[in-house]
Order: sequence, then structure tokens, then C-alpha cells
Amino acid sequence: MTGRQRQGGSITLWLLGLGICLLVVGGMGLDLWSVVAMRARLVGVAEAIATGAASGISESHWRDTGQVRLDPDRARQLGRGLASRHPGVGLLDGSPEILFDSDLRNVTVRVSGSVALTLLALGVQSDRIRITVSATSRPHLVG
Repeated sequence: MTGRQRQGGSITLWLLGLGICLLVVGGMGLDLWSVVAMRARLVGVAEAIATGAASGISESHWRDTGQVRLDPDRARQLGRGLASRHPGVGLLDGSPEILFDSDLRNVTVRVSGSVALTLLALGVQSDRIRITVSATSRPHLVG
């Protein structure tokens, strides 16, 4: 014997370990991608509701002063009506929150949703990630 150690099969074990690591990292990447995709869908829902709610202007205030101001009741009604008909309503956890600034010139819509995790659930303390997004819109006159 020459004193040389046999290393037969060490590359096979190393590649097997590397393959398992790649599968875990790929699974985590899929979880993160589902979070990003859900956030993008929620942003679309929030923007649509905010745009619809911004249509709820106070016509009497506009006629009297020429200034565009929101009517909170009408804007909420329009926003909630649009939210109930929007194709992404199933993504929401609860109803959208419709908020106004103090001078009733901007409407902000806040919506929340959640995503179930698979492999990332091993690293966090929950099996779901909650996502909250908001969109702000302002009514304006064209022409």
C-alpha cells in the first residue's frame, strides 16, 4: 500500500448535497415570488378602488365655489361598490379601508391580503405573510 486514501464517491455525495441546497433555495425563491406577485395584484386593486372613490366629488361644493372636493359618503359608496365588483376582491383579507385627508382633496385606499408560505415557513414563525398596500388618488377636472 502506498498510504493513499480512497476518495471514491466523495464527488457524488458533494453533488447530492449541492442539489438539495439548490432545491431549498429554489423553493424559497418561489415563496418570495408569490409574495411579490400578490403585492402587485393588491396594488392594482387598491389603485382601482382609489380611482373609483376619487370620482365621488361634492357637486354642490363644486357648483358653489368652483373647487373640487370629495364627498366622503359618496366616495366611500363608489369605492366599496367598485371593490365588490373587482375581479381581485377574492384576494383581500377584509374590506378596503377608505381614508380622506383633512381638506377632502385626496382619498387613500388601504387593502390587505396574505400569502401562504411553504419552505419559508421553516424560517419564520408564521405560515402566512400579510401584505398591506395603499394607493392615493385625487379628483381633477379635465378640460
